[in-house]
Amino acid sequence: MVFQTSYFLGLAAILSPSQFGEYIIIASIILILSPFCGLGFNNILVKTIKTDMNQFREMFGKTIVSTIISYVMLLITGEIVVYIIFGSTDSALFILFLMLCFADLLCLKFNEMSSHIYIAKGLIRKSSNILTSISLVRFASVLIYYVLPINKEKTILIWSAIYLALALLITIYYLVRSLSENNYPKLNVNISKENIKEGIYFSIGLSSQGIYNEIDKSILGKFTNVEVTGYYGFAYKLIDLLFIPIKGVLSITYPKFFEVGIKLGIAESYKYAKKVIVPIIIYTSIVSILCFLLIDPISSKLMIGKYQESILIVKLLLPIVILRGIHYVFADALTGAGYQRDRSIIQLFVAMINFTLNIILIKVYGVYGAILSSVLSDLIMTVLIIYTIKKKIKSIRMV
Repeated sequence: MVFQTSYFLGLAAILSPSQFGEYIIIASIILILSPFCGLGFNNILVKTIKTDMNQFREMFGKTIVSTIISYVMLLITGEIVVYIIFGSTDSALFILFLMLCFADLLCLKFNEMSSHIYIAKGLIRKSSNILTSISLVRFASVLIYYVLPINKEKTILIWSAIYLALALLITIYYLVRSLSENNYPKLNVNISKENIKEGIYFSIGLSSQGIYNEIDKSILGKFTNVEVTGYYGFAYKLIDLLFIPIKGVLSITYPKFFEVGIKLGIAESYKYAKKVIVPIIIYTSIVSILCFLLIDPISSKLMIGKYQESILIVKLLLPIVILRGIHYVFADALTGAGYQRDRSIIQLFVAMINFTLNIILIKVYGVYGAILSSVLSDLIMTVLIIYTIKKKIKSIRMV
């Protein structure tokens, strides 16, 4: 959390609000595309480790192959989207996307794969080291940028090149390590339609989640300007920082949901989720209140008023921290019990609602329309996930 916070504040400091807005838009595009890199095979790999270890080598190979092939296709798709949003043929934007896409899509996906393997095997410390290293690399990229005596006219491109080099090094290290510490993958494998079908369910769910989390930045960039998007993106990144400890809890509990859900069913998976949710609600409530009270003096001192326009946005977005803490846990309960398809349908439905609301509200209310759309979408997601779980439990008991 320290490295992530330092990286985020450091990057915001070296970039102007308009450059930061460009970064936010491109990063949002990558986050939306990210779930389709690997077609959800990282999640199937976790499931395989927890339920059928004999299939590990084959699924390990399928995960690597699907990640590389899908990355190439997503890279081309993303470059087209960048052109549509910015409406420009400026080569700097396409180069920026290319470098960030390699670092935050392909490299990150391989690092996530290594992390997932260790988490599923109960090696939490090793998984944590990978995730911490990713944050350290991001922080180091900003630090090195400050130290190196380089021409800093094209700030964002120079920083992204440094970041890419570091991300590539750390990815190679952990990929080699995960290969040496586990059974070697079978790379000459045939990926069946069933594998693709199951993986796509995971991809759709994660992508839908990414859409309603990130599409607002892209639409803001299209209908307002990159500076406004920079202020909004700065506020949203602060919300993401508050959520980092919850992501840690979710990473640890995720494999357990498969163990409980597949063996004992949705009722027990829901019961386990209710145990996990209690400390999460306590944490998110406390941290949201503290952020509301302290964000003004802290932000003004750290950023010297550079992103003062983001303060009110942060306060209005705080309900998201609590809502996501709730629906992420219960959504994992659905997945663990074998209902990933239902989860994906709900997430896709909410993504469509979010996209529609953003188009309508941003045109009328600008950045405040994006805030309202985000909060409403997370509220709808929470209600639908809990309703679906209770409906599943009720239908099983009736049978």
